[in-house]
Amino acid sequence: MTADGASLSAGAACLFLLASAIWAHYRFAHFDRLPRQFGLTLKPTSYAPSWVMIWLVPLLLIASLIVIAFLPSFVPPEHINGDPKHGLMIASAVMAATQVWILWLLTRWANQQA
Repeated sequence: MTADGASLSAGAACLFLLASAIWAHYRFAHFDRLPRQFGLTLKPTSYAPSWVMIWLVPLLLIASLIVIAFLPSFVPPEHINGDPKHGLMIASAVMAATQVWILWLLTRWANQQA
């Protein structure tokens, strides 16, 4: 089995998501609750237990990537438009960018708490 660019980008995104979760675990260790939603002014509107934001969000992003990677195996080829590898590469970049955005918001909020 050869690894193509799409598989490598998905694997790299999954590794990044896991590494960022480990970083967040140590960075936000002293908070019991973290913001889970932010308003248009980037102020928190609701809070969740810290494990939700630190572990559950990256795991959901990884699960989404896995579904996107294996979905073309279950869909008949006549129902697929374009190359599924491009979608996987785009999804990998979007999932990593999503995690960066979330961590930026959480870090910004945590710095204001100090």
